[in-house]
Amino acid sequence: MRMPSGLIARTVWLVCALLLALLLCAGACAAENKEENTALSLEECLTLALENHPSLRGAKGATRAAEAALEQVKVNNRLTVTATGGVNYDGDYEDWDDRYHSESARVTASKLLYDTGRNRIQKEMQAETVKGNRENERKTRVSVAADAKRAYYTLVLKILNRDVEREKVNNLEEHLKTARGLYEVGNSPFIDVTKAEADVASARTSLLKAENDIQISQEALWVAMGVEESGPVTLALSTRLLLPQVETGMESLLTTALEDRPDYRQVLHTVRARELGITNAARTSSPTITGQLSSSFSDRESSSSSENYAVGLSLNIPIVDGGAKAAALEAARAQWDQATAERDKLRQQVAYGVRSAALSLSNAAERARSAEASVRYAEENLELARGRYEVGVGDPLELSDAVISLANARFTYYQALYDAQTARADLDEAMGHLPPELTTSSEAAKQEGTDDGRH
Repeated sequence: MRMPSGLIARTVWLVCALLLALLLCAGACAAENKEENTALSLEECLTLALENHPSLRGAKGATRAAEAALEQVKVNNRLTVTATGGVNYDGDYEDWDDRYHSESARVTASKLLYDTGRNRIQKEMQAETVKGNRENERKTRVSVAADAKRAYYTLVLKILNRDVEREKVNNLEEHLKTARGLYEVGNSPFIDVTKAEADVASARTSLLKAENDIQISQEALWVAMGVEESGPVTLALSTRLLLPQVETGMESLLTTALEDRPDYRQVLHTVRARELGITNAARTSSPTITGQLSSSFSDRESSSSSENYAVGLSLNIPIVDGGAKAAALEAARAQWDQATAERDKLRQQVAYGVRSAALSLSNAAERARSAEASVRYAEENLELARGRYEVGVGDPLELSDAVISLANARFTYYQALYDAQTARADLDEAMGHLPPELTTSSEAAKQEGTDDGRH
């Protein structure tokens, strides 16, 4: 039984429509998932930075190289075995049978038995280098996390400033509408309208700049996280530009910083390695004893084969080294002086970094509290100025000034909060600590959903 051609055509169109609908749904789901994936909390940004930043890969590579160098030093005091062998042919090359030939083989095992402890010292020196590289790896993690935190809050600040610019534009546009209405009924001169139009145009220009600042900050955040992406970043609802905790007790902070700061711990390992280097240099011309065990075999066509075994000790006593020991000692002492100077310099830098970050944090917190009160006063002043102007007893300049004053008050408030957060990041980095946000759970943030970055 044949199906009507019209039914076949309708069936084909229905199948195509279903496939198209499925593709559209899949595309929508993919776009939705992509949008969800770009919604980042501060904790997620820090985690991404510590997982992807190329600086961390470089620091880990340096650590692996130092560990491999340590293994190479250990090899110098281990048993080594070498084997050699050969076959020689001489004679008339035109006649293979007339050629004279011989075979030989030799296996030799050797081990350094005594070197006045130089190998042990070299292993300790390289072990200190390995520890220093591990501290450098930890320092890199701290720096990467601090940079990512600062980049994140920079983006938050730019979004807040954009929102303030939008509110300023809306307020000035409302003022322009009111000025036009009053002019049309004859209660306001035309100059009020032109002044309001100029204010709106200026505010829109500032809004465009704020939008551009957001795009630049988004790119900077991607770079700080070490992620090869670009474009908009949607911020999760879990993060706000809030006032961080202010630390007290400067002496306690300094003591903790000298204990925890990875670059200071690294330079301490360097100083220790240089101390061992002086001891090692003092033994440059010391005697060494090496033990050897060998077995050889030879077979010649013209004579009988033979096997030999040998066991021996080799004593090496330098008599005249041409000044090698003195030069090595001078170089080792100079390196130790350089390392101790770097340690003392870094101690001063640690103290300055902790003090300056702690003072900046305290100052920013005070400014934020003061600016918060200024925002409330500016909001009240704007309401009063708007009410006075709408009833015809106010000055249009007073109203536009009130709008701008409120915007500036909010700019100042948000800047103070941002300064406090960046100072907190600076203090954590100066202390050698990862941001405290990395120790908190982000599950609650995931349940809150996302927004468009408005805070």
